[in-house]
Amino acid sequence: MGVAGLWEVLRPAAEVRSLTELAVSDGFVSNPGGLRGFRIGIDASIWFFHAAYGREGENPELRTLFFRCCRLLRLPLLPLFVFDGPKRPAVKRGKRIGDGAHWLTTGMKNIIQSFGFEWRMAPGEAEAELAYLNSIGVIDAVLSDDVDTFLFGATMVIRNPSSALSGNRSHPTKNSEGRDDGNHVLTYRADSLPTHPSVRITRGGAILIALLSGGDYIPAGLPGCGKAFAVGLAHAGFGDSLVCAATTLKGDRLDDFLSKWRNQLRTELRSNKSGFLPSKRPSLAAYLPDSFPSIPVLLSYVSPLTSQTEQPSHAPSPVLWSSDPDPARIASLCELYFEWGVRDNIMKHFRTVLWQGVMCRALRRRVIDAGVVLGRDPCDQDDTALPQMHPSTSEGDDVPSSRSTPFSLALFHLVPSTSMPSSDPALLMDVLSIREHSSTDGIPEYRVLVDPSALVTHAASGVRGIRPPLDILTASDEDDEEVDEDEAADDDNDGSRRLKTAARSRAEKRTKRTQSAPVSPTASLRLWLPAVMVRAVVPDLVDAYEMKVRRRAG
Repeated sequence: MGVAGLWEVLRPAAEVRSLTELAVSDGFVSNPGGLRGFRIGIDASIWFFHAAYGREGENPELRTLFFRCCRLLRLPLLPLFVFDGPKRPAVKRGKRIGDGAHWLTTGMKNIIQSFGFEWRMAPGEAEAELAYLNSIGVIDAVLSDDVDTFLFGATMVIRNPSSALSGNRSHPTKNSEGRDDGNHVLTYRADSLPTHPSVRITRGGAILIALLSGGDYIPAGLPGCGKAFAVGLAHAGFGDSLVCAATTLKGDRLDDFLSKWRNQLRTELRSNKSGFLPSKRPSLAAYLPDSFPSIPVLLSYVSPLTSQTEQPSHAPSPVLWSSDPDPARIASLCELYFEWGVRDNIMKHFRTVLWQGVMCRALRRRVIDAGVVLGRDPCDQDDTALPQMHPSTSEGDDVPSSRSTPFSLALFHLVPSTSMPSSDPALLMDVLSIREHSSTDGIPEYRVLVDPSALVTHAASGVRGIRPPLDILTASDEDDEEVDEDEAADDDNDGSRRLKTAARSRAEKRTKRTQSAPVSPTASLRLWLPAVMVRAVVPDLVDAYEMKVRRRAG
């Protein structure tokens, strides 16, 4: 999708970053918008495309989307999914696009809402709307594999790390130890592309490359003009002057400019006066038609349909990310959509893929609600600063699918309190160790002991028993466990761990299942969580751990 070959042109300007480090440093610590998270925009249609690779079990496409959301939840990322709107282009890449909504839309929206993420409907193309929201600071970056996002005006793009992309398979993103850990991404900033000596591509230059070598709106481009000549003409400044004219001129004035611009382009192709072209190309100069470029195609890149163009006098609706993941609602959807959606199996999957993300969100919620200021001693922040409501567990309660207020993890106790009844245990029990791992670019993480029983009780309240019990573990259940990166790692003496391959991880887990009894869903968990988040919420537990370390060292 987008402009073929343009990612390779931009690659030298990419910065390799751990998604953990990016989310924690640029999101939770930097605190853009006061939301304690890194705000990322996602084109839902791209996830629909990737979901088509799902093959396992019932509703494999939704299963893929579910596990991807679980992965996003494990970090202080704040996703905003944007869906294509009713005014999206009718034709892209020479193919007619259906008028109706994608058949996965309803299921995906249900999953997004249950995880506490946000979604919006664009008036036209989602990627254009995301670029606009990025340019005005509503989101910090766009997570995408479509380079067109830059053509629409995005300021920061995180290239989708999915292994389904051929470019990622041929050029995997590796950490400082030279390993593809699945947690490192390529980040691109629009302000670095024109200044990087190996790239020197502006937004106008990128649009010109699309017009010459082919893009979504003009697949063939200019016949005979390959990527090398398109890039050379972009370096010569023809794209910048073209975009400037398209944004400032109209009617006859624009036509007059384009006539002169085409003559200059022909002269450059015949002479290579700038020296940016691989060679002179007089045949291409002679072929260049007076209809180039197509003004509608040019304007579709320069002034795409967004909420700004639809309602220029109105600011976009605020995106607050005020809701937290609701385990009961997620359990209800798992029961509805997946063949493993019975109580015991749901709790087993949640233990593997969900609870770490829920704990990360619970820490974020605690910091926001208690007003903890990072960099100051938060020791006087106690658990009573949060409303101590209890999650409903009555069998007669409705699944929380139509809440009038956002679900909040403040319902659960994070740390012990003298006012807390013994029947409602705290989630965080102890701090066990610390590590600085290459998969996170050295961001310190604490390994904490978690009591998930309150989460399990709440999640179970969303299960209605609409499926018969499962007597055997299905093959898709075994495959699902590969996403548990934490349990797929080895402990070193200093607390650091190295990620294994998914195949080795799955093999060891199958062996472990045959040798030991099933683990209770309420048994304590050991999870790695960002140290800055843990310390901000439970400084007493961290201080107690550090005192133990000093005693052992002394």
